[in-house]
Amino acid sequence: MFNRKLKLVTLVLAMVLILSQGVVLAENAEGFAVEIVGEGVETELKLSLADLKAMPEEAQINEEYIYNSKGGEKSALVKGVSLAYVLKEKAGVTAENAEVLFEASDGYPIDPQTLEDIFNEDLKFVLAYEINGEVIDNDDDPDNEEIVIYRKLKEPGEFGTVYKMVVKITVGEAIEATEDEKPVEEEPKPEEVKDIVFTDITAEYEFAARAIDELAKKGIIDGIGNNKYAPEKEFTRAQFCKIMVEALGYDKVEYTGEFTDVKAEDWFAPYVQAAINNGLFTGYTDGTFRPDQPIIRQEIAAVAGRAAVIAEIVPQAKMDKFVMEKSNFADKDLIPDWAENEVAWLEAQGVFENVATDNFEPEKIVNRAEAAVIVYNALFQE
Repeated sequence: MFNRKLKLVTLVLAMVLILSQGVVLAENAEGFAVEIVGEGVETELKLSLADLKAMPEEAQINEEYIYNSKGGEKSALVKGVSLAYVLKEKAGVTAENAEVLFEASDGYPIDPQTLEDIFNEDLKFVLAYEINGEVIDNDDDPDNEEIVIYRKLKEPGEFGTVYKMVVKITVGEAIEATEDEKPVEEEPKPEEVKDIVFTDITAEYEFAARAIDELAKKGIIDGIGNNKYAPEKEFTRAQFCKIMVEALGYDKVEYTGEFTDVKAEDWFAPYVQAAINNGLFTGYTDGTFRPDQPIIRQEIAAVAGRAAVIAEIVPQAKMDKFVMEKSNFADKDLIPDWAENEVAWLEAQGVFENVATDNFEPEKIVNRAEAAVIVYNALFQE
């Protein structure tokens, strides 16, 4: 009898132990929505949705946020907590400025932010836990707690103000500005401004008017004479090669005979050589450059993306992280491997706005209006 009672007690204790372990495992699996770390914080945080919702009223934000997507301007009713409040009041951040990195759970690259922007009351960065009255679920796993960070627009038409699936925020060391470190301001060099008014930019091509005007003032693009730009016509590969060499400020160089269809006496030969030397353009496997062939979308995207790297607008390592799997283009599978990083990055920056919408159409010939928009948006838009 004693042995039977002992076995029963042992069994009960074992079950209690197993159940208690199960509770601990369940609590550990519950996890958190976002963590805040880095050299710039006094207290590192791991915050759940319940933590965010429990913060005081002055921390809460419940407002409409306007943002831009490839489909145009949109709005969302955003409910969440002020990121500035969390950093100052909970994480103990005292610096006025530092680099702040947002890390997405799927590894999608997000441009570094600044404390100066986050603390800017007009921008109102928010750790959102509800969008339009619904709990967020961008990873198709309802068991995972998620936030999305929104901020207000700095200027109309701005892209990149919504940051999805952020799981980690890293605040770097304070950036201290001293009088000694301030650069000596040099007198600006006068730029030659061409006062050109094109009379054939009709309502159909109004979307490209600013890009055409700005590139013309910089001497990067020209009209066809008689104050005409001919926005509906195309650029050949040779013509676009000249544009990109001019845009990056390269000098023309002597042609060394790389291609069977480019001769040293051709007007475009020095531009082709400069573009090849700097990795902007490539030829074809048959040894031709095809200078008179109209340039198509996948080619112009590859060149514009390479130019953005050369101009130090984006590092090559970051460009390489952009892939077509995350593209919104319905025909993204048609993008060739040699252009996919550039197309994906340009799309994420809003470069193709008013040029490509539902489909990218990689082999479509680019007209002169579209080409101006792509070059301007990729290299000169602030």
